[in-house]
Amino acid sequence: MSESDRLVSLLDDDFMDSRWGRDHVIWRGAADPTTYIDLEEINARLDASLLRWPYFTLLRHGEQPPVHTYTSRRDVIGHKRDGFPAPGAIRRLMADGASLKLNQLADWHRPTRDLRDRLEAVTSAAVQSYVFWTPAEQRGMLPHRDAAHVLAIQLVGRKEWHLYAEPEQVASTAGLDVDASRPTHTFVLEPGDVLYLPHGWPHDAVASGGESMHLTFTLTEPSPEDLVEALVERFTTAQTDLVHRHHARSLESKTREVQAALRHEAQDLASDEWVGLALAAMRKR
Repeated sequence: MSESDRLVSLLDDDFMDSRWGRDHVIWRGAADPTTYIDLEEINARLDASLLRWPYFTLLRHGEQPPVHTYTSRRDVIGHKRDGFPAPGAIRRLMADGASLKLNQLADWHRPTRDLRDRLEAVTSAAVQSYVFWTPAEQRGMLPHRDAAHVLAIQLVGRKEWHLYAEPEQVASTAGLDVDASRPTHTFVLEPGDVLYLPHGWPHDAVASGGESMHLTFTLTEPSPEDLVEALVERFTTAQTDLVHRHHARSLESKTREVQAALRHEAQDLASDEWVGLALAAMRKR
């Protein structure tokens, strides 16, 4: 079984029916960390690549150093361009406790992109990818909620996670308004462990006993707003005469026709097709 097959197999029907959106899950030793991006490759990307900010950033306790303090200007085919990694500055800031966060890994790392595509094929979600490389006993982000489900794969070292999953703290939107005084769950992930968190569960993570790195996928299902946007897109495509000749109608007539057309499009649209339209737009973004 390939590594992507192994990871995708965790999200089987039993998991989706009983745990998805309801409870966190830890799969011990479920992944082979040697098949994912590693520290050697990341260091090579920092030293010699066209990777530019904001594909990488630094965080320490939720705060980002000024971008100019860890980026550099390079000559690219005769043009001066800002935002490239300054490897020495990045390593100095990490030695001082800052975490390196790699954003949208699937945009520039093919194995991660292939895995992202597999996850999107088996879930009704738009999937994004990030790496968090954290110095010993440090954390990059403050306790927070993600407006998405989270799948985290521990790759290097150990990381102690704290969840704050009291019902009043779980919400649909991302945020830092988390009461971190009473964790509901505390556990340590080792290399190869995989963690699932439901949408909106507050959490943070601290490198334990040495430097630590994990790969995170966020899986975002369509929100009510995403579904409405998809319906409007279908409406504008299907109702061309109304859209392009609305000026020839009175406001009263126009309002009645739009109301009737929206009702028709919503009733005529099968649920799975509606979700598919919303997902296609989200994944394109």
